[in-house]
Amino acid sequence: MALNIIYGENGFCENCDNTHDHPLHNIIEQTEVDDPQPNERVTLRQSAKNKLTALGLSEDEIQALLG
Repeated sequence: MALNIIYGENGFCENCDNTHDHPLHNIIEQTEVDDPQPNERVTLRQSAKNKLTALGLSEDEIQALLG
């Protein structure tokens, strides 16, 4: 899970305390969101790399083939 943070005007307040006229660190809202799913191309590329590694190719050889 990832955390989506929405800050108020002027963004993150690093040295925040109760004397400031905004929420702590100027955080307005925090919500958990699902991690982005890799697209099909990324999945296929990783599958190809795994198969080439299983065949004994080095990382440099794989990069030369896949670019």
